[in-house]
Amino acid sequence: MLPDCLSAEGEWRCRRLLAEATARLRSRPAAAAVLVPLCLVRGVPALLYTLRSSRLAGRHKGDVSFPGGKCDPADQDVVHTALRETHEELGLAVPEDQVWGVLQPIYDKSKATVVPVLAGVGPLDPQSLKPNPEEIPAATQDPTPAPSVMPLGPVSLAPCGPLISSLQGLL
Repeated sequence: MLPDCLSAEGEWRCRRLLAEATARLRSRPAAAAVLVPLCLVRGVPALLYTLRSSRLAGRHKGDVSFPGGKCDPADQDVVHTALRETHEELGLAVPEDQVWGVLQPIYDKSKATVVPVLAGVGPLDPQSLKPNPEEIPAATQDPTPAPSVMPLGPVSLAPCGPLISSLQGLL
C-alpha cells in the first residue's frame, strides 16, 4: 500500500489545491524552474535532489538543488523547463501528466524568480539515473532520516517525512 502522501487520493487533493496557482503561474515569466520530484525508494517516500558540479559557470556551482535550471526561449512554460532540465541533468524523463502542480515562486540569492514544479515520479531506482557529468559530478544514493541533517551526495534521495508533514494541510 502506498503511503498516504503518494496515494491516488493524496495526489488528487494536491492537484486540486494547486490548480488555481498552477493556472496563474504556469505561463508567467520566470528566470528558472526546478522539479520537486516525489518518489518511492524501496517503498519509502523520498525527494530527489542534486549537488551541482563545481565546474559549472555561474553562481550555483556546488549548490544543493532540485533538478532544474534556466528557462529557455523555446520552453513552452515553467513546467516544460523543469521537465527538460530534469531530463538533461539526470536522464530522468518525467511525463507531463505526472506533474501535480506549480508551487509559489521563490527567489535565489540574486532575486531571480525560480518556480518549483511538483511531480509524482513514483517508484525510482537510483541506479537508473544517468547524471550529466557536466552538471552533476556522479550518482550516489543517500537516504537519510531528515533533510535538515542529510549528508549530501551528487544525486541523493532523502526520505520526505518532514516535507510531507509540512504539506499535511495541502495533502
